[in-house]
Amino acid sequence: MKKTRLIVEYDYEFGLLGIISSVKFYKLAWAINNKLNIRLVKSSDISLDTKRHKNLSFSLYDYSTEQSNFQVFKNKTEGKENAHLIPEMSHLDYIVKIDENSQSFAIEEVMKALREVKWIEYIAVLDVDNLKSRDNFLN
Repeated sequence: MKKTRLIVEYDYEFGLLGIISSVKFYKLAWAINNKLNIRLVKSSDISLDTKRHKNLSFSLYDYSTEQSNFQVFKNKTEGKENAHLIPEMSHLDYIVKIDENSQSFAIEEVMKALREVKWIEYIAVLDVDNLKSRDNFLN
């Protein structure tokens, strides 16, 4: 019997920044709010089901307007599962997601501004096309 496969291709219309920082999540969100003059708000955790783990939850701060969407995720779960939102980038503590069609945020300008935050030890642009776990950011 011949098998037919459904291949779905998504448009990844967002940019990602990876952050290494040893501060608590709420303190990092506060620093980003002050630096970018926005108002990140704690949102409900996102839940993911993976092959190895069921129902993993990741913390999220969100700032959304009609023109833009800016989200900061914690890369590691809070529980004892020890799983990551981007497993291939397990060294990162936080992930920033910025919509590409955002009129308020250009990813290079955001990265340049966040480099000045004293609690951010490292920040870099992540290549979305080369991430195996990029589907975790589709909502």
